[in-house]
Amino acid sequence: MGKRKLSITVFLLSLFSLLISLKLFWNLGIFVDEHGLSPDIVNGGEFWLTMDWLRLLLLLLLCIVSGISIFSAKQNK
Repeated sequence: MGKRKLSITVFLLSLFSLLISLKLFWNLGIFVDEHGLSPDIVNGGEFWLTMDWLRLLLLLLLCIVSGISIFSAKQNK
């Protein structure tokens, strides 16, 4: 039962991290639109904009993998 609680905790933490990152990215888009800038200028260059997208992708993958681990057959036995 301890592994299941740990898996649920990891899933919830990764989900909250993803939601916070998405909200920050959304606010960046609003700021960029209102001030006539581009996201790579605000982030400090094309590399950091790519890292911002990569962070969102990795958090999404973490949510998916940790969500699958909650419902895996090995832990339910």
